[in-house]
Amino acid sequence: MSHSNETKSHARDLARPNWSAVFAVAFCVACLITVEFLPVSLLTPMALDLGISEGMAGQSVTTTAFVAMFSSLFITSVIGKTDRRYVVILFSLLLTFSCLLVSFADSFTLLLLGRACLGLALGGFWAMSASLTMRLVPMRVVPEALSIIFGAVSIALVIAAPLGSFLGGLIGWRNVFNGAAVMGVLCTLWVLKALPSLPGESASQQQNMFGLLKRPGVMAGMCAIFMA
Repeated sequence: MSHSNETKSHARDLARPNWSAVFAVAFCVACLITVEFLPVSLLTPMALDLGISEGMAGQSVTTTAFVAMFSSLFITSVIGKTDRRYVVILFSLLLTFSCLLVSFADSFTLLLLGRACLGLALGGFWAMSASLTMRLVPMRVVPEALSIIFGAVSIALVIAAPLGSFLGGLIGWRNVFNGAAVMGVLCTLWVLKALPSLPGESASQQQNMFGLLKRPGVMAGMCAIFMA
């Protein structure tokens, strides 16, 4: 009898979209993208403060992108069957730590280290955000859920640079990253509250990132993207 009740309860959970969790994931994505591009409009004050050229300060964006690329390729293999809820919390904490490390950086090395931490979180989150979202809602509303996630990405891309420039002129670039750290704390708290336990897939169910390149058309499509 109790097993029957548990089955019915699980079925009800699957039929009811977890919109709070979807918006929590969207908020995390928006924060990660925003922080990724914050330095674009803050290169001059960052360079002056750290005693480096603007070109060197610009490598903070390159470092994030470079680390994110490798993180996205290997993160699913590294985390294995770990509960995805804990992984998302870890990424949110990495976002917070990255912002604090950048805001207190007194050297170029610490700046790049902080940005590398952001790259780990960014690449890892990108690699699992779509599959994570699809597990939070029934199939009938997956398109709506994904549109929320990628809508958050678009908003972040639009506001990141001008917001950084505006706030940097008001409170200084270090305080801009302190504010971003607060966003990371909010991400963590929202995920803790909204995201349910999401056990990882077994090894037999996991897709190999490099194995996908063997599928017809995938390699050609990737080459076209790199050449564009």
